[in-house]
Amino acid sequence: MIVESAKRDHIGNMKGIAEREMSSGKIELVEGNELVYLSGAEMDLKTAPVIRKSLSDFAENGLYGYTVQDQRYNEAVRRWMAKTRSLKLSGEEIVVTTGTISAVNTAIKAFTAPGDGIVLQSPSYYRFDRAIRNQGRNVVYNPMICENGNYRIDFDHLAKCCSVPENRMLLICSPHNPTGRIFTRKELEIMTDLAQKNNMIIFCDEIFGEMIMDGYTFHSLLTVSKKGIIVSTSLGKCFNFTGVNQANLLICDQAVRAEFKVQQKKDHIGSIDPFFYNALCAAYTEAGYRWIREVCSLVKRNEELIRRFCAAKMPLIRPVPLQGGFILWMDMRGLGFDEEELQQFMERQANVIGDPGNEYGSCGRGFYRLQIAAQEKTIRQMLEQMKKAYERGGFGK
Repeated sequence: MIVESAKRDHIGNMKGIAEREMSSGKIELVEGNELVYLSGAEMDLKTAPVIRKSLSDFAENGLYGYTVQDQRYNEAVRRWMAKTRSLKLSGEEIVVTTGTISAVNTAIKAFTAPGDGIVLQSPSYYRFDRAIRNQGRNVVYNPMICENGNYRIDFDHLAKCCSVPENRMLLICSPHNPTGRIFTRKELEIMTDLAQKNNMIIFCDEIFGEMIMDGYTFHSLLTVSKKGIIVSTSLGKCFNFTGVNQANLLICDQAVRAEFKVQQKKDHIGSIDPFFYNALCAAYTEAGYRWIREVCSLVKRNEELIRRFCAAKMPLIRPVPLQGGFILWMDMRGLGFDEEELQQFMERQANVIGDPGNEYGSCGRGFYRLQIAAQEKTIRQMLEQMKKAYERGGFGK
């Protein structure tokens, strides 16, 4: 099976539009360079062939009407979650929603009140922060500790955060965005214990949970506990369906599920996107699983290439080990740049577009995020252009 690149031109794709704008003069290219666009957690790849075939057949049928969560849909999710997360679910424990961020908003309204605090590890995905603030709640950061290029949770600080009565929810992301960390079972147990002792709801984003690098083990939070926990899963990241706002929540706690659904009914989500329904039923199969493993192999090769290249030719740039997902968190603090200088270095000198670390909060300063689910040719082009900028800056001496 071949992992194929996708074209972004003239299909309304956000990244394609941004890339076209930058290529048309917004970014002046250094002689010999081309624009390398690796921003956003969206692969440069076509989704799995089994999905494309299913959607082609569905589109040809021509009926795109109201679509519901039926037995076929539930069985596909149940089989997949058993295979990828060792979970045994009932159909009623699967709650369809209009995307993870939409679900975060619904959970915030259902289980917290204006002025309450929501705790999350930082650096953090900025849309989480935005959702919390938009609902009139307070973001409570639990900064992770970066030691020797690896991140770990500051549990003493987390315990203090969870002990504050006004902090009513813990938001976890594993594999973590943007650092690529997979939290161990022990870490998940400690986080769960702290939250439950303080009567906090836990919302756990596991949308990168299928994309695990060789040598690492992923544990769904629901294998630790089911009490007071909402887990979000989606085709968005693992099958490159970021433009389809649909996700599945796994809520085994009956009381939590009932309360969430009351708020969800107020928000009104409508029927399932019929294309998402058919994509999911095709994706959650052996063919879909094999495709994900091929993508993970590509991502791992790219990470190793970047790591070797940086160590040999740009030693002041240190990629953080990627455990899960396909976004690589680059530690560029060794260059000594402030945030504006770092962005200028990447965009204007290397002509590489990624995501500046400060978008993920103050803990992201000096870092840069790159999506590396791309063909090796693109990664090599990026590295050569970064190397030229590195040497022009006097760092290669």
